Amino acid sequence: MAPMTAHPPRHDFGPCAQEQADLREHAAFAATQDPLALAAATWFSRRANLDVPQQAEFAAWLAADARHAHAYAQLDDTHRAARRIPARVAARWTVPPAPLSAPRRHWLRALPYAAAAMLLLSVGAGGYQWWQQQAVFSQSYATVRGQRLAVALPDGSKLQLDTATQLHVTVYRQRREVRLAHGEALFQVQAQQGQPFNVLSGPVTVTVVGTQFSVRNTLAQDSHLRVAVQHGHVRVAGARQEQVDLTAGQGVTADAAGNLSAVASLAPGSVAPWRDGRITFDNVPLDAALAEFERYGDTGLLVRDPAVARLRIGGSFSLTQLDRFAAALPQLLPVQLVRTGAASEIRMAATMPAQAPAMHLQQNK
Repeated sequence: MAPMTAHPPRHDFGPCAQEQADLREHAAFAATQDPLALAAATWFSRRANLDVPQQAEFAAWLAADARHAHAYAQLDDTHRAARRIPARVAARWTVPPAPLSAPRRHWLRALPYAAAAMLLLSVGAGGYQWWQQQAVFSQSYATVRGQRLAVALPDGSKLQLDTATQLHVTVYRQRREVRLAHGEALFQVQAQQGQPFNVLSGPVTVTVVGTQFSVRNTLAQDSHLRVAVQHGHVRVAGARQEQVDLTAGQGVTADAAGNLSAVASLAPGSVAPWRDGRITFDNVPLDAALAEFERYGDTGLLVRDPAVARLRIGGSFSLTQLDRFAAALPQLLPVQLVRTGAASEIRMAATMPAQAPAMHLQQNK
């Protein structure tokens, strides 16, 4: 149904000059408004003065299109919100009353101006809510392969980005938000009362007030997203509204669907070891260890044999001394390195070296 319109009274002599001016002003005003919003505001401004036929017309307008009812409900919600706006703020949007010296204003003008007043009220309440939701700081950060980056935020919080990491920071008046697209970052959050700090990554949301923790999103690499807490307390929410609380020395893993694992205890020093230029493995398959090294740079190592890929290794290694890791592999595992063009393939050795130590290496810097 078309938006409700008002028509001037007809008489034998046609509209007078003032009525013609009123019609032109009304048309100019209506042309600047969204027709649906104007119709909703018009009905809202008349809601207390509808007779029985008009009530039926209003009900028909609401039923004609779901958007009508939605627009009217939004206006009603905005009106309720406006009533809760502090007086000092509402005063900025007060609509001045019409001058008493203008009695000649025709009734035709009352309808569009009543609608205009409601629209101004809607803009006022919406503007207040809009103002509250506007960012006071917004910045993207990224590292390339092999790079790390330290970031200080305006609120005093500190971020450390690991290799190949991309995130966006937005600080609002009532909350702080980081969206971690991929990679890993360590967060040292400055507590701000009434301004929670949220990290959103994949299907997981991490909420914190003041702590130090890391979030790692390698869903594209190994289908895992990990949260580890070094100090303080965080709450991790998965995609199915399940939540777990983590304290210092605890971590949790989520898959691509947002399903959370059981809370795990973390080994000392295992939270973001890359800060110190190291990489740590705890009895992981060799192919997973190589994939982790590859995040920081080209290793020049290949594994084609599934049996070799499944061999497990653990230890702490320097990210800057990959050559020592490669040289030590035949002493740690029953493997040999065979040069194939520009790369070296890790293949199964015929026998394990007799002098080989246990398959867990602590490599010094």
